[in-house]
Amino acid sequence: MKSRTLGAVTSLLFLLPCIAEASDQFFDSNGVKIRYIVAGTGEPIILIHPFAASAEIWEPLVKDLSQNYRLIAMDCRGHGKSEKPHDPKEYGIEMVNDVVRLMDHLGIKKAIIIGYSMGGSIGMKMLTEHPDRIWIAVIGGSLGFTKYESEHDEVPLLGPKLLSGTPLSDAMIASAPPDWPKPGPQQRTMMKRMDAGQDSIALGAETVSHEGLWVDDKKLRAITVPTLVIYGGNDHPESYAEAKSRLPNLQFKTIEGASHGAAMQSPEFLAYIREFLDHASNTAPIPSH
Repeated sequence: MKSRTLGAVTSLLFLLPCIAEASDQFFDSNGVKIRYIVAGTGEPIILIHPFAASAEIWEPLVKDLSQNYRLIAMDCRGHGKSEKPHDPKEYGIEMVNDVVRLMDHLGIKKAIIIGYSMGGSIGMKMLTEHPDRIWIAVIGGSLGFTKYESEHDEVPLLGPKLLSGTPLSDAMIASAPPDWPKPGPQQRTMMKRMDAGQDSIALGAETVSHEGLWVDDKKLRAITVPTLVIYGGNDHPESYAEAKSRLPNLQFKTIEGASHGAAMQSPEFLAYIREFLDHASNTAPIPSH
């Protein structure tokens, strides 16, 4: 999990997207202000971004899919322009609850859910806890958080360092595995620029709260919502290979040669999503809103 988090954050350093046509909107999620944007019309798609990112990371997907769907990209609590609680108890399952409350706020009974990395783990938990609210799901770069694969055990340094107020870039470098490539001067400069938009303590609170998002195999095997898992061929492929036999109810697509962060940016990612939505929407009943 450590390398996935670090890889995802590092990949964001070279993205400076701006969803210009969409204006910021906010709603109150049990006392926490959550920002979201809306683009397009049609069946709703909720987009849940990776750790240390924001709604803007979805710009290529929004531009494409908003031709046929209503895209709703949110800033998860602790991220972007949403409020950033410092108490770990304000994260965990509350991040799933934010998605459900956003749907309630917009009067959406069922939606397509697309999430990547942290957002994919939130989507997996939502699939097991609120399957009645999901029409179709696409989970990228994640099989969900579990007690066996948790940043509580595998990243013991990142969360505490962030909670101490250490800037994100410094905390990432300090908690990286020994074989993780050290950032060069240009990348380090960009990482420092990224720090300015982050609340380290809020990110730390999210990082140590994953127990509230743990999923178990029994519930994963019970998923009946059409669900596609997309992952990079260089992103812990052994985990996904094992999951294919363990979770035959889910579909899988590999982006060959891609790392965790690069998979989300690849053209195959969007192509696989559109192909799956076209197929699943023809086989699964269209929800009434």
